[in-house]
Amino acid sequence: MPGITLSVEEIKAAPPEVRRWLEQEIARALGVQAAPAPAQAPSLVGCNVEEARDMLALVQGMLPVVSVFFELGREAASVAAHGLRAFRIADILRHTRLQSPDQVVQCLNVLTQALRRSRGDPGAEFFALDDQGHCLVAEATMRSIVRLWQEIVAQRAPEQPIEASA
Repeated sequence: MPGITLSVEEIKAAPPEVRRWLEQEIARALGVQAAPAPAQAPSLVGCNVEEARDMLALVQGMLPVVSVFFELGREAASVAAHGLRAFRIADILRHTRLQSPDQVVQCLNVLTQALRRSRGDPGAEFFALDDQGHCLVAEATMRSIVRLWQEIVAQRAPEQPIEASA
């Protein structure tokens, strides 16, 4: 069977449908199973900055959960579509240094519980998974996480360099 070779630039320039097809073919060739699609696409909650701040306060002692939370603010690591942001579970896994996709999903479930507690809404949905290995969050949520991150960095930016002690 003849093969083809594509450069990284060619893959990046390909239409989204072609990139998704390539991901599926590579995953199938490697025997990797994608996360199952939700039976019915839930209506995802778009968090504002205050809600994101409340969620962070509830999970701040759980480093893996905090890491996953801030991964959902990486605009360049996501694809926007229909008011949602799609993040590859594999990328979140790699960036957070967790050991399995299940751990990423467990962290996402903790974030869902934090959202529900913060809002007082037991039915609020923070994320969804698709059949192509993506975590979906509302665009507003991603934007709020970015703004929260920027606030935190601005508050903790050093004014003077740390002096070395002799």
